[in-house]
Amino acid sequence: MKKAYIIIATVSVLALLVGISFGYWLVYIDGNGAPIELTAQDLKIIFTDTEKIEPGKIDPGWTYSKTFTVKSETNETYKYKIIIKDLVNTFQTEYLKYKITSTDANGYKMTDYKTVPKQKTKTDTELTDSITIEPGETQEYTIEFIYQSTTADQSEDMGATLSGSLFVTEGVEKSKALTFFESKFKDAGKRTTFNAIVTASGKYKEDENYTEGGKTVYYYAGNATDNWVHFANKYWRIIRLNEDESIRLLYAGSSPTAEDAYINTMAYNPTYDNTTYVGYMYSTGSTLSAIRGNGTSSPIKTQLETWYTSNLQSYDKYISKTAIYCNDRSSQTGWANSGTMYYNGYTKFVTNKTSSSGNHPSFKCGVNGSGSLNSDSPDAERKKDMFSVSKASGGNGNLTKPIGLMTADEVIFAGGLYGTNNDSAYYYRNASGGSSTGTNWWWTMSPYYAGSSSYAGVFSVHGSVVAGNLNNALVNSTSGVVRPVIIH
Repeated sequence: MKKAYIIIATVSVLALLVGISFGYWLVYIDGNGAPIELTAQDLKIIFTDTEKIEPGKIDPGWTYSKTFTVKSETNETYKYKIIIKDLVNTFQTEYLKYKITSTDANGYKMTDYKTVPKQKTKTDTELTDSITIEPGETQEYTIEFIYQSTTADQSEDMGATLSGSLFVTEGVEKSKALTFFESKFKDAGKRTTFNAIVTASGKYKEDENYTEGGKTVYYYAGNATDNWVHFANKYWRIIRLNEDESIRLLYAGSSPTAEDAYINTMAYNPTYDNTTYVGYMYSTGSTLSAIRGNGTSSPIKTQLETWYTSNLQSYDKYISKTAIYCNDRSSQTGWANSGTMYYNGYTKFVTNKTSSSGNHPSFKCGVNGSGSLNSDSPDAERKKDMFSVSKASGGNGNLTKPIGLMTADEVIFAGGLYGTNNDSAYYYRNASGGSSTGTNWWWTMSPYYAGSSSYAGVFSVHGSVVAGNLNNALVNSTSGVVRPVIIH
């Protein structure tokens, strides 16, 4: 999906009755966008043989090449990038290299070889910057791989593998959102501890182990007052910049002072007597892998999709289909088919709540509090928890509508702490300084713990009764409210 660029401007500073000042970001759309589908009539990639990279045995002096053509059959100028889809490169040295060349004027040309990016697990990996292709134009390419050793010893690379498929994906210039964040967050640092609430307005960044693809993510914490957005005739609070340079938004109601910033009061899932029912989607079975299947939508997912259809469908082309909503069903303690199952969030934010380590939240699904993937969450498994409409950014493609809920990790990043009030946090406050949801508590999509035959619970956030308190609730509770998250 083409990103909906935004022009962000603080157009006014409003002094409300209680004396709080804040700015709104107005969102304007540049153009209508146009998706690139390789099977559509707009942009085609044609391979001389196949798209798969199947090099066979690689040893010193090895070379390998593929030729392909990118053809535009449209009346518009496009930008695209050449990627290796599902790249796996386990070579340890820098000797495995590639070069892309084209004989066409607008085609991408490299003068020197570059090292193939290292990826231990299947990851879509960009090889080029954005390439321009004009209406009706055809661009022919050759990509060459070489193993170019400069030493007599290549033992580090014995048994290493290279695989993937060549592909093209839409390429865009750096988004205005990213440019704005880089400017606005230029002095942002990384938080190193998460064992206390954040009350003052803060701007931070996160990267490497705790984000998808190691891309820098900027986020707000504490009493942020400059993260308001008015979009689709509704008010939202910016949670963070996403890895795909879109913006994650938390519903804040029909006015800045709303105390009803939610769409319904309901159970997450009225069935609660099994670990299965913490899933945003779920399947049944006797193993974690089976339960992590996504054959059935939870009632809360169905409610969010219904609301999306009624309220946001006309804005659908401006809402990201590639961004991921994480329903992290992994565990640091291991799968429990009987007794109590403690999910990843429980270990990070409850067991290790006051620890100086092991409690680091993550924007990457399935990552423990020390920055490593949990043992039960190799990519094939954790992808089941990575909900998206499109699979282009690594999500599972199981959503029919691009909408979800905030995660417990995002609440912690935003300044929350389990079992601790924080009436200063932006996720709690409206523009008057009160609760955006009144006395009501609201659902996240992060599993808490479950018993195989008695109960299942997810994290929740309290309203004014226990102001801004991150806590938990059984999924069958009918008093929780639903607070949507979208990604623009």
